[in-house]
Amino acid sequence: MASPGFIRKVLAAFAARPRSWLGAFAVAVLGVVVLYGLTFDASLAPRAETASRNPPYLALDARTAIEKGQKLAAASGKMLMVTFGANWCPDCLTLHRNLLDTETHAYLDKHFELVTIDVGDAQKSAAVQRDLGIDIKVIPLAVFYSADGQLVGDTRAGELKPSRHFSSRDIRDFLREVVDYQRIVSPDQRQ
Repeated sequence: MASPGFIRKVLAAFAARPRSWLGAFAVAVLGVVVLYGLTFDASLAPRAETASRNPPYLALDARTAIEKGQKLAAASGKMLMVTFGANWCPDCLTLHRNLLDTETHAYLDKHFELVTIDVGDAQKSAAVQRDLGIDIKVIPLAVFYSADGQLVGDTRAGELKPSRHFSSRDIRDFLREVVDYQRIVSPDQRQ
């Protein structure tokens, strides 16, 4: 640990040369950037290539997309899962990535028709609220319908909000709860 005398000498040196402060500040900023780069968990960041090439949340007319999904669900006898999210949202992207996991995707494909809708800005969110009466306060938001079109439940209470902390198995178990018991229970509150 530096002694108080040493610190006083360093501060006096900087006071004598004000331009040194600028150099010291630049070095400190560079140090923070390097440290951040070494400790940053890239798995939590949205993947630019995914968002630009194949965005999971599509800018669709929500009413038309849900009606189409409900027709597919009725024809297949599956439930309908509608997810509202944004391609800039880490939790939304993690949820989508977990849904694409091999085992989770197989379960999803067996029991659900899936529709993803982009509500990534205030205008899109307002349009969904106006057209569907769904107030989107938290994303990702999932709404579940039975094969006959009846509302089963939704995650408006934020059950999927911390999706970046859930594994694909957590999401698969969450979906099982919806299918088996037709109830919405946060993956971290399941027993």
